[in-house]
Amino acid sequence: MSPLAYVPFRPLPLVALLLAAQALPALAQEVPPPARPASDAAQDTSTAPAASSQSLGQVMVMGESIGLRQARANVKITAADLDHYPTGVSADKLLERVSGIQVGSSNAFGGDGFESTISMRGFGKDSIGFSIDGIPNGRTTLGGGSVPTRFFDSSNLAGIDVSQSAGIVGAPSHQALAGHINYLTQDPNRNFGLRAEAAAGSADLGRLYARVDSGEIAPGLTAYLSISRQQWKVSYVDDPAGHNTRDHADLKLAWRLGADTTLKLHSSYNDREERSGTNIVTLKQFQTNPKADGYTDTWTGVPGRDRNYRGLKGNPREDRLSYVDLSTSLAGLKVSAKAYHHGQDGTGKETGLGNAGYPGLDGRATSLYFRANDYGLSRNGALVEVSARHNDLIDWRVGAWYESYDRSQLRRWYPVLDEATGPAYSDTPDATSEDKHWKNRSTMVYAANRSSLLEGRLKLDYGLTYLDNRVDYRAPIQDSRTAKVNYVNEARVNSGVLPKLGALVPLAANTELFAGYAKNAATMTDATLEGGAAATLAGATRPHDMDTAKAFDLGLRHKGENYALGIQGFSIRSKETVAADIAGTLQSENVDQGRRINGVELSGNGRLGAAWRFYGSFTYQKARYELSDVDAQGYPAKGFIRDGADLVGIAPRNLFLEATWRPTDALRLVANVRHLSSQAGYYANPRVANSGVDERLPAYTLLGAGASYQWERVSVGLNLENITGKDYISGVAPELMTTASSVGRYFIGAPRTAVLWVRMEL
Repeated sequence: MSPLAYVPFRPLPLVALLLAAQALPALAQEVPPPARPASDAAQDTSTAPAASSQSLGQVMVMGESIGLRQARANVKITAADLDHYPTGVSADKLLERVSGIQVGSSNAFGGDGFESTISMRGFGKDSIGFSIDGIPNGRTTLGGGSVPTRFFDSSNLAGIDVSQSAGIVGAPSHQALAGHINYLTQDPNRNFGLRAEAAAGSADLGRLYARVDSGEIAPGLTAYLSISRQQWKVSYVDDPAGHNTRDHADLKLAWRLGADTTLKLHSSYNDREERSGTNIVTLKQFQTNPKADGYTDTWTGVPGRDRNYRGLKGNPREDRLSYVDLSTSLAGLKVSAKAYHHGQDGTGKETGLGNAGYPGLDGRATSLYFRANDYGLSRNGALVEVSARHNDLIDWRVGAWYESYDRSQLRRWYPVLDEATGPAYSDTPDATSEDKHWKNRSTMVYAANRSSLLEGRLKLDYGLTYLDNRVDYRAPIQDSRTAKVNYVNEARVNSGVLPKLGALVPLAANTELFAGYAKNAATMTDATLEGGAAATLAGATRPHDMDTAKAFDLGLRHKGENYALGIQGFSIRSKETVAADIAGTLQSENVDQGRRINGVELSGNGRLGAAWRFYGSFTYQKARYELSDVDAQGYPAKGFIRDGADLVGIAPRNLFLEATWRPTDALRLVANVRHLSSQAGYYANPRVANSGVDERLPAYTLLGAGASYQWERVSVGLNLENITGKDYISGVAPELMTTASSVGRYFIGAPRTAVLWVRMEL
């Protein structure tokens, strides 16, 4: 089989449903074209800009965007914000607008791969909770993790609810130490309608999207089905080999069964094929040539060179997520119940020579081997919540979440059939170097209450959460190179009681003070169990504590007639166990690590006259490692991060500014600027000779612009990113956070990029 074959646009498994859905309204009368649909949860904040600049909807958007009326740090991205971006933009790209969040990618408009980086208040995306319509995403870790944007098409997104402090009681997540991000998908429209989108741009970008809304096909029952295909290639290389593709389908049904009862079903299918891999580079390589990443793009027949052939790299994945969501009233109580299933199959592709040292390889440096890391995941869970409001003092809710997932990782090596003629490889592996399995079970229970005191002059939102986690690890082959076979480990840990408190004090009609405290916890990582594994349970190092973080917020918000402003200070202190890679092996060791982050965030928006809109956010933070058991130089017994050192990959200053000019209802022009200050990169290992020198990544500023014009049923637009063609590093590779390696590894940022797009409603 060959990894190079370019896959043409092929029907998706749900395309037959699309044809059926198109036939559903055949007997219905013609209806006016629908407005852009929105999720019930975001109905007030996902309305497109109205013709009148004084509309109530715009005032609501201004207040909601800075978290108005929320007892904790909170920001909402609305459907109006989505209109600033081209069709197919990754939902992660929109997070660049949020104070406290730092986003980087090798794709100018984001992606759903692991080359995209997100950090929030000093923590990477592996410590941020993600959910889709309240359904927990799972872990985002490299090597079998899940990226939340794979579970919906961005054209079906209604909004994003961001809580920077993770103080929301009951938000389900394995990893929400720093904050929580909930992506809200649109509900079906109540009228029949067809939508189509297309885009083309730099780096061979192409996108097609189609959606049909059924209208009311039975009393209270509506549905939509969308399919899309997107292709692109690596953008910062002049002529890279191969294309990447993303085939996606979303099906959503909403059934209103009564005044208080709604049943929803959502199912998504995502098939991402990478045939043009993105590499990670050292700082020296980047400074030498920022448009090269170490991969080669022409097959030469020379094994030592072809081991870096781009077409043999990549990280293809297939993800499936389905959930049902029931909301009803029972005996005066509000009841919400959800159940979900997530399945994943994927492969991490790499190559090596025959002398790589693994048993089963022939040992000849002229033999080229294709390496496949095959990942499998089956994740199932359920959530239930019961709530009721009795009076201003008692507005309670209690709930529970349970999830179980089984994950496997199998690393096998296949000989390339003919090194001289091309990169086809055998169907039969010559060697298996890893065979690992995890079974992870998590249970969370919580109770919360809201109280309004002093005639509404003090509002409290408070509660308790308890999280329990059990993990079993077994590895018939953990590392064939070192003959580590039949390794095992297990853990059962709990968070103890986690208090969360938010307070809101209205100082005037449009001014409010808020404060919050939350103790957050994260379940065990799969890597932590692997790092402590041994041939017997008696010899294994079993983790006893969850990672925890204590987060404080204090802020002030004000909404004027034409503007809204917010300022908030925060402090976070964490205790974590990280799995640090051991150089030259497939093994890792567990290292105790802590962080302390203090900062301030500013955000605001406003309008000037009828045509101008402005938005901005700024973050300043001081983020340091806080380690115990260190020597006089601040070096710990294990690991290489130093006490008091700057957090790797975290910019102390982050700025986003945007101006929109809309002289008419049809024409919109947008310009923005994004700046990230210098940030810490690789730290030299004091216990490894010739491990290099400390590195610091340079600051960068990116300029963007967009224009769009809208007719009655058609919109066209052009978006530009990195207009000046700035060369920059967009983020650090995940393993740099902990690996005791001898070199830093980084992602190259996206170059100048242009996208032309069109949307149609039929």
